[in-house]
Amino acid sequence: MLYTLGNLSMIALMRTSGLSLAISLSSVAQLIAINAIAVLVFDERLGWHQAVGVVLGIASVTLMVIG
Repeated sequence: MLYTLGNLSMIALMRTSGLSLAISLSSVAQLIAINAIAVLVFDERLGWHQAVGVVLGIASVTLMVIG
């Protein structure tokens, strides 16, 4: 189910914004989802290097979407 939803959202993103932005958005969304599952389900802790990486990933995609 989640795989199908992911594929459908990728198709919509590719149509509206192009392949490069769609792949970037997908990879950052996966980064956030994996870290959220690790923290919430498995009680993992993000080190400061990892937290900075997540923040920079979000910032980079945000800058790509803005301009």
